[in-house]
Amino acid sequence: MEGELRCPACTSSFPITSGIPRFANLDRVESDKRATAAGFGWQWQHFTQEDERYAEQFLGWIAPVTPEFFRDKIVLEGGCGKGRHTQLAARWGARDVIGIDLSVAVETAFAATRSLPNAHIIQADIYHLPFARKFDYAFSVGVLHHLPDPRGGFLSLASKVKPGGHISAWIYGAENNKWITRWVNPVREKITSRIDQRALLQLSKLPAAGIYLATKLVYGPLNRSGSFLAKHLFYNDYLSAISDFGWREQHTIVFDHLLAPTAFYIPREEFETWWRDIGATGVVIGWHNKNSWRGTGSV
Repeated sequence: MEGELRCPACTSSFPITSGIPRFANLDRVESDKRATAAGFGWQWQHFTQEDERYAEQFLGWIAPVTPEFFRDKIVLEGGCGKGRHTQLAARWGARDVIGIDLSVAVETAFAATRSLPNAHIIQADIYHLPFARKFDYAFSVGVLHHLPDPRGGFLSLASKVKPGGHISAWIYGAENNKWITRWVNPVREKITSRIDQRALLQLSKLPAAGIYLATKLVYGPLNRSGSFLAKHLFYNDYLSAISDFGWREQHTIVFDHLLAPTAFYIPREEFETWWRDIGATGVVIGWHNKNSWRGTGSV
């Protein structure tokens, strides 16, 4: 639980505190990464709820990967947040899964995974990962688009996957999201990402309430009934996908979108170049909820 890791080659040392090896010092990282880490760290220490729908949601983000794929693999998660996907990977039979995060969300992730002997949480910068190229599988869900250099984060993660291993990534798509980049992003960048998180927590309840009522009264019922009207609804695929989640999870989603100082919406064409850059084979890129991209390939 407490200790120190030392590198005999360069004489560097890294503390272990509260069971978590600390390879990153937030006081020494760039201001944009520090601001993002601070916001999401606070978020995942507040929104610590669990939901039975997380498994299905996670599989949607990393498709065509299945739970069986994790068995006996050494897995790296780039940006573990509160540890919900680290938990799933460990429970699906990964030999070992290491979740890294730059923020203090590692405290929540460690608490969530402490009972799982094959799950490990490390505080580290995704651009400076303290690992050898030994992983069978690496994934990053909902993190790369919040980095100052999303492609650089992807390349760093891929560099730790051994030849023949696999990598998955899910990112915000530019397509179908012009309304966000035009109207929501300016508000997020200039106002909501700059205010105190506790104030934003209360402020975000207003748009969250509107979305919650819409999904529960309109999107959910119309899609479940198979009504022809559903396909004509604004942003139907995504809002119907979250319609089964309760109030707290939907509030988390809205808060998340308003919190981040940095958020990129990436076109498919650009996303495809990432996979060519790492020489990936068997790449499968899919359109998810008509607002985001998911990809999986072998390196």
